[in-house]
Amino acid sequence: MRMNMNMTSKNVAIRKDVYDALRREMRADESFTKLLLRLINQRGPLDDLAGTWGGGSRESLSRRWRSLRFGGRQR
Repeated sequence: MRMNMNMTSKNVAIRKDVYDALRREMRADESFTKLLLRLINQRGPLDDLAGTWGGGSRESLSRRWRSLRFGGRQR
């Protein structure tokens, strides 16, 4: 394995159960970095989930998400 010496790395503390779940998601030839990038890139916009929980429009879901995410502060 060749390592790019210009790359920086960070240590991240996660619970054992999260680590185990990530290990189960890993493909045979995949590093944790590649796994995390794959998982991040495969998710879609939050608005794609609008309506799956019922009782909400895209707009109301987006408002609620912003409220939860930013503590009520508008961005």
